[in-house]
Order: sequence, then C-alpha cells, then structure tokens
Amino acid sequence: MPMPNDKNNPENPGSPKLKPATSETGGTGFPKIPSAGVSPKLKVFVIGLTFLTIMAFGIFVAMFVKKAFVKGPKDITWGPQLLTIAKELEGQGLHPQAIEHYQKYLDTQKTDMETRSKISFDIASLYVKLGQCDDAVAWFLHAKTAQPTATWVQDSESHLQQCRSRAKTSP
Repeated sequence: MPMPNDKNNPENPGSPKLKPATSETGGTGFPKIPSAGVSPKLKVFVIGLTFLTIMAFGIFVAMFVKKAFVKGPKDITWGPQLLTIAKELEGQGLHPQAIEHYQKYLDTQKTDMETRSKISFDIASLYVKLGQCDDAVAWFLHAKTAQPTATWVQDSESHLQQCRSRAKTSP
C-alpha cells in the first residue's frame, strides 16, 4: 500500500502520476462540465455566445477564402486615358469635347490639389479659346482655390483680359 508522502502515490499533490479515471472525470481524465445547479439563463448565454463565436469564425473564413482565392474583375479606371483623350481632342481643336473629358476626369478620379488646379486651368484656357469668359472665370477660380501659389494661376489674369478684349471686339 502506498504511503501518503510517497512520490508515486496519486493522492500526493506532488506526485507525477494522475489519479485513475473515475465517474467524477467521466473516464476521460478531464473534469465533467457541471450541469446541476447552473442557472438556465447562464446556459442560454453560454450557448448563444458559442453560436455567435462559431458564426463569426465562419464569416471570417468565408471572407478570407474569397479574398485569397477568388479572383474577381479588377476595377478598371479610365483616369489616365481620359487625360490622354482630352489632350488629343484639344490638339485637334475639339475644345468642347476636350473640356467634357477633363471634367469627367475631375469628377471620377481622386487627385491631389496641384493636379486639380492644373486641369482646372487647362479647362479655363479652353473656355478662353471658345470665347466663353464667364465659364473661364469659374474654372480659373477653381485653379486658384486648389493651388493659389501655382505659376499657371498667376497667368490666369492675362488670359481673362485676353478673353474680355476678344469678347468686346466680337460682334
């Protein structure tokens, strides 16, 4: 019979041997989950929390699989192409169409203030060439507001004077 202080005695807390499986551990070596004396509210809470955890994990796995393995269509942006088309239209003398493409670019693309100012100045210059001074003034203000210290903004006043002088001489 083992002594209580014996290191091989499972009753000794310092013993490396485990107690034999009993009905208290359910024969698995792990303690049973208590069910007697646990309130129904606590049981519902634990079951609900377990369900939510499993659902969240499932959503995470689905999103991970979709992101990692499912290749969808890439976003196609026409940003640089719109500017290329606008420059080409401007070069061919199609100023209203060039203005339209510049405006479409500004409406659909995220740009820094310097780029926005330069494109606004280009639109204003096209309006000057068309003799539409009111529209030119509005776009020069866009350019000035976006980048007040830009060199092209300093040129805007001379463009506006040129537009006004043409408007006065036109019938």
